[in-house]
Amino acid sequence: MKHKIHPVILCGGAGTRLWPLSTPEMPKQFLALTTNRSMIEETAHRLSSVPRPDLEFSAPLIIGSKHHEALLSATLPDARKILEPFGRNSAPAVAAACLTNDPDDLVLILSADHDIRDVPAFQDAIAIAAAAAETGAIVTFGIEPSHPATGYGYIKAERVEAAIKNVEEFVEKPDLATAERYLEAGTYYWNAGIFLFKVSAMIEALNEHAPDVLAGTRKAMSAQQEDPIHLVPDAFAATPSISIDYAVMEKAQNVKTVPVQMGWSDIGGYHALHSLLTEDDSANYTSGPVFARNSEGLYVRSKGPTVAVNGVSNLVIIATETDVMITPTSDDAAVKILGTEVQSKRAQLGFSTGLKERAQAWLWNAFDRWSESAWDDERGGFVEQLGLDGRPDLEADRRVRVQARQIYSFAQAISLGWPNAALAESLSERGLEFLDSKLRAPDGGWIHVFAADGAAKDLRRNLYDHAFIILAGSAAFNATGSALGLKIAQDAMAFVETHLKDQTNGGWEEQIPGTLPRRSNPHMHMLEAMLAYHNATGDSLALKRAGECVTLFEKHFFDPETDVMSEFFNQDWSTVETRAKTVFEPGHHYEWATLLSLYDTASGHDSLSWRRRLIRRADATGLNPDTSFAFNALRQDGEIMNTNSRLWHQLEMFRAYMVHQGVATRAKAEVLLERIFESYLDRGPDGGFIDEVDATGAPVSKAVPASMMYHTVTAFAPLI
Repeated sequence: MKHKIHPVILCGGAGTRLWPLSTPEMPKQFLALTTNRSMIEETAHRLSSVPRPDLEFSAPLIIGSKHHEALLSATLPDARKILEPFGRNSAPAVAAACLTNDPDDLVLILSADHDIRDVPAFQDAIAIAAAAAETGAIVTFGIEPSHPATGYGYIKAERVEAAIKNVEEFVEKPDLATAERYLEAGTYYWNAGIFLFKVSAMIEALNEHAPDVLAGTRKAMSAQQEDPIHLVPDAFAATPSISIDYAVMEKAQNVKTVPVQMGWSDIGGYHALHSLLTEDDSANYTSGPVFARNSEGLYVRSKGPTVAVNGVSNLVIIATETDVMITPTSDDAAVKILGTEVQSKRAQLGFSTGLKERAQAWLWNAFDRWSESAWDDERGGFVEQLGLDGRPDLEADRRVRVQARQIYSFAQAISLGWPNAALAESLSERGLEFLDSKLRAPDGGWIHVFAADGAAKDLRRNLYDHAFIILAGSAAFNATGSALGLKIAQDAMAFVETHLKDQTNGGWEEQIPGTLPRRSNPHMHMLEAMLAYHNATGDSLALKRAGECVTLFEKHFFDPETDVMSEFFNQDWSTVETRAKTVFEPGHHYEWATLLSLYDTASGHDSLSWRRRLIRRADATGLNPDTSFAFNALRQDGEIMNTNSRLWHQLEMFRAYMVHQGVATRAKAEVLLERIFESYLDRGPDGGFIDEVDATGAPVSKAVPASMMYHTVTAFAPLI
C-alpha cells in the first residue's frame, strides 16, 4: 500500500543554545551546521532524497514565525507557510496543521533543526507508522538510546518484540541515575518530538483533551485560505501556550511508538555538534580562519577574524563579526545564559556600574516628573513643553508628533522596568485614545498642529508625524499588547502607503499638501518606525519598507565622496545645494548610524562601512572644538550654519558610540555621557533638562521641550 504523507515542519525557536552562531534574527534552523544546506533545507530534503514506492510526500507545510517570513520564503520558496505572530508552543502549531489538511490526510510533524544520519531507517519507520496511523493511532518515533541522556524526555513502551509498540507513559527529563535505569530497562526511548497521525484522529484528541487549543487556533486562522496564512494576533494570544506532549500525547489512549535507530540528534548544543562532526571527543573541528596547535577536543568556528589557539582542550570557541564566545564543550547550559545576558546587555558592557546607575536614576526621575506634568487633565493631550521652572505650559500649541513621542516614551518606560508601570500604561493608552478620537484629519491621516483647547490649527498631513505615530503604536503594542496601538500604527501605515508614497522617485512625499524641499529626516524616522512595527508584529512589508529607506540612504542621501549625509533634496532626490554647500546635521549622522545597525540586525544587511564613515565624518568636522559637542548644522565645506548645540545631537552621538565599539571606545562614550550630564541633564528643572547651549556651553533654552524625552529614552534604553 502506498501512503501519501503531508509533512509539516515546525520552525519556531530562537536556537539560544548555539549562540552566537544562532541569534533571534538568524536561528539555527536557517544555518548550515552539519552539511552545506541549512537545517530546515536538510529537513525538507531528506523526505525526498531516498525515493521509495510505498511512500509519497507532498510539498511541506512550514509553521514558523512571522518575523522569519523573508528567510522562509528565500529558503523554501515552494513550501506552504503558516506564520505565527509569536510563539505559542507546539500544540497550537499541530492544531493549525490539522486545520489546513483534510480529515483523512496523514500528517508528519517534524522539527526544522534536527539531524538524521540514516535517512532510509527513518523512512522505514515512517512506513511502519503510516500503516498504524491509517487505523487511527497517533504515532511517535522513539529513538533507541545510545547513552543515559539527561537532556531528553523519554517514552516508556510496552515490553514486546514488535516494530510498533503501545506507549505506556511519557516521562520528563531524568537525572543521571534515572536515565541509567531507563537505559538498562530497555523499554524507554528518547522522545524525538516527531509524530505521524491521521488528521481526524488528532482533531478528535484535541477536542477531547485540549478543546481550547483547537478553538483558539481555529479562530486565529479565521478561515484564511491564502498562502502564507497569517494567524490573527489577538485570537492567537488567547490560545493556550502548551506543548503537544502535555496537551494530547500524555492523555490520549491511542498512542503508539516506532522504535528506531537513525542517527538522530536535536543538536541541542555545541557538544552535540562536535560529536556529529568528529570521530571522537578528542578530535578538533574547525571552520573558517582557524589555526589550532597542541590542542584537542575543540569546536572552533570563525565567521570573521582569524582565531589562533594553543595548549587548550575541550573548548567551544565561536567568533562572529560582533561576538566571541569561549566555554567548555561540556557546559551547554552556559551558552544560553551567555547569549541571553550579552544580547540584553550588549550596549552597557564595559560601562562603569556607577554611570549606568546614574543614567537609570535620572531617567526614572524624569518619568516621575513627566508622568505628573505631561498630561493635560482638563483638556486632554500631552503638553508641548515645561517652563524652566518645571511647570507645564498649558497654553502652547501642540504638535501631533510630540503626542506620539510621549506615547512612545511611556510605552518604553514599561519595557525598561520603570517601577510605576501601571501609570505608564495608563498615560500611553490615554495618549493613544486622544490621537484616535481628537487628532485625526477629516479626510484621512492625522493633523499636524492643534491648539491647547483641542482645535485644529494646521491640517497638513506630515510624513514625520505619521512616522512617529507608527512608532508610538508599535511600541505600545509591543509593551502592553494594546489593540488600539496596533490599530493606530496600521492606520498610519495605510495612510502613508496610499497618500504619500512616491511611486516614481521612491520614498514618501513630505506632506499633504505637497511641498519642497524633500528631506532625508522623515525617511530616517520611517526607517525607525518600520523597524519598530516589524519588531512588534513580524510584518514583512514593514521590513521591506525599511529596506527602501536604506536604499534611499545609499543611493541619494549619503555622498561617498565627502562622507556627508545631506538633509534637503529636490523631487527627484537630487540635492538642493551644490556639493560644497550641502547642509548636514551631525546628530543625524549619528542617528542614521544607529538605525542602520538595527536594520542590519533585522535583515542581515551589511552597512558597517557606511556607519563608520557617518560617525567619523561627524566626529571630524561636526564638533565644536571648545565644548566637544556637536554643532546643530554645518555645510560640507566646513561653514558652521548654527553654532549652538542641542541636546538631541549629543544623545545620538552617545548612542552611536555605544553601538559602534570599533569606532569609539567605551572610555570616550563615558566621557561624553558625563559631559551631557554636566551641561544638559543636571542643569534643568528637576526631571527636566537644558535643551540647547551656545558655542561657549552657556544655556540658551527658554523651555523644556517634551519632544526631547524620546531622545533620552532611546539613548539610555540600551545602557539600562
